[in-house]
Parts: sequence; C-alpha cells; structure tokens
Amino acid sequence: MVHGRRPLPYRPRLLCLFLWLPALLLPHGCSQSNTIFSTAPEPVETAEADWTYGRTTGRKISSPNYVLYTTCTRDQFVRALPRFLESCFDEYQKLLPTASPPGQKLDTYLFCARSDWERFTKEFSPARFATYKRIRRGGYSERGITVSHYSSQRGTLSILAHEGLHQYLEVTGRSRIPAWINEGLACYFESFDFINGVPRFDPRRNTLRSPFLREALVRDALIPLRDILETNAGAAVHGDTNHVRSYYAQEWSLVLFLLDDSAPSQYRSGFRNLLNDLGSDELRSRAEAVMNANRVSGQPQISPGEAVFRAYITDDLDRFEADYRAFLLDLLRLNG
Repeated sequence: MVHGRRPLPYRPRLLCLFLWLPALLLPHGCSQSNTIFSTAPEPVETAEADWTYGRTTGRKISSPNYVLYTTCTRDQFVRALPRFLESCFDEYQKLLPTASPPGQKLDTYLFCARSDWERFTKEFSPARFATYKRIRRGGYSERGITVSHYSSQRGTLSILAHEGLHQYLEVTGRSRIPAWINEGLACYFESFDFINGVPRFDPRRNTLRSPFLREALVRDALIPLRDILETNAGAAVHGDTNHVRSYYAQEWSLVLFLLDDSAPSQYRSGFRNLLNDLGSDELRSRAEAVMNANRVSGQPQISPGEAVFRAYITDDLDRFEADYRAFLLDLLRLNG
C-alpha cells in the first residue's frame, strides 16, 4: 500500500506485452531498403546524440514527449520515428485525456538486433526475462519504459504504438487496471495509414488481429468472455499459439466494440465512464462493491476484471456476449 490507500481489488498487471506471430511479418532487418513513408512526415523538434549499447552504435533522439534510444540503421525510418511517437501520444491523449502532463519524457528502446534486445532485457528485468524471451516478434513495457526490437517497418511501428499505450497509462498513473482494458486499448492503436507521413489510426482495419479473430469465429473457438476478463498477458503468452492469437484478437475487438457507434448506448456510455475513472478510487470502490455483493449473495467468486466490467458495462454477460458476437460477424462480414 502507498500513503495508506487500500489495496486494489485486483493484482496489478505484471506484464505489458506485444506478441506478433511470424506469418504476418515481412522480411526483417534494420537495413531494409524500402520505406513505408511515401512522403517525409512533418518534423518535430528533436535533439540527437550518439548512443551505444555494448559494442553496438546507435542514436539517442529526444522529442517533446519521448527519448528514443535506437540501434536501427535505416536513416529515413529512424528520422520518422519521433513524429510517429508524438502522433501516438496525441491519440492517447484524445482517448484518455489527463489533467496534467506525465512530468517526464518517455524512454523508448528500439534495438535492431534481437541479440541486443535479449541482453538488455536480461539486465533490465532478470525476473521476467524467461517470459519476455518467449516473445518471438514484439516488445514489452515495464516501469514506464518500452523495449522492442525491429521486425519490419510497419510491424515495428505497430509494436511502438501498442507498447506506447501501456507506457502512457503507467506514467499517467492508470496502469493498475485489469488486463482486458490495458491490452485491449493497446491493440486498439495497432492499425494506421499514413497521410503526408503522419499516421491516421484506423482501429477497425487491424489486419494484424482480424485474421485470427476470423479463424476463431469460423472454428467456433472464441475464448469465453469471462475468461477474457480474468486473463492477463503474462498468462496468455504461455498458452498455445491459437489461444494467444485469439486472446489478443479478442482484446482488440472487445474494446473496438465498446467504443463503436453501433454498440448499444449502455455499453458505450459505461465504457466511457470506465475510461474516465481509470486509476481512480471510484473504479476501485465500484469493483469492490460488485465483488462484495457477489460474496454476500453466495455466488461463485468472480475475477476482478469481471467485477470492473459488471460495475461499468453490464451485469448481463450472456446478453453482452451475444451482442458482441453479432458485432464480430458484421465486422468480419461473416453474417451473410
């Protein structure tokens, strides 16, 4: 406990992971000759200095809200990263405004070589190194710092946007929340197009997650809502490949549904209230009230993630799951 505050009704989420699967990746390597930036993005104010990690030479690039440490060598791509990160920050603030800025710049590590990423991770987080090492393509966020390694240009940007959301929540004091919210919001920012070099986020067209969501629907293998609400990323990453794919795909589509104009107003307004209360005593007390009422009535114990969902969204999980499934069929055009 800190300053006499009551403990949360759920354990803080241990891991903030982005897991990408090899089938979706372009050939990788920091020296890729092509670039996804058809036009150079509008620059942001930056300060640049040399930086080395071990024997690897890199760059430290500071922008208004970030300090980027990278060993990537593709110059045009690297020079576009500060604008991309700042655009992400702007989008995070639109969805999750904060009354005051974080008060610190956000440290972001992007390694070209997987070997350097592994060595840094072992030094930075030895207790979780075994779990992080299971990430074949991706990154993680811990202690307000994101650590990723290069995969492909678009893939790397999706990783940075995903992990950057976890980072933003942590530095603004809103990371101690159920994983379904934290992971779902992070996946919400993975998809984008570029206009004049600046990303335009388009969460409905998440081509990273939608194939696996479609596969789960076709196989009638969606993870039950209650399981999604109680699972954390650390547990999910230890599951089999199909489960991991479905977990992240459903986290993305769950938040997408709750923010979509087609969702029933009760769900949308409830989720907006939830987002406004992230990290607050109000969220904590409402979740505790649901869990206490459940115990008093002699009902089976529910997960903290489910308690938050019931407190803000709906207590009728079966009806919600039916509405959510109908949304997925429409989203993926499988209802014909």
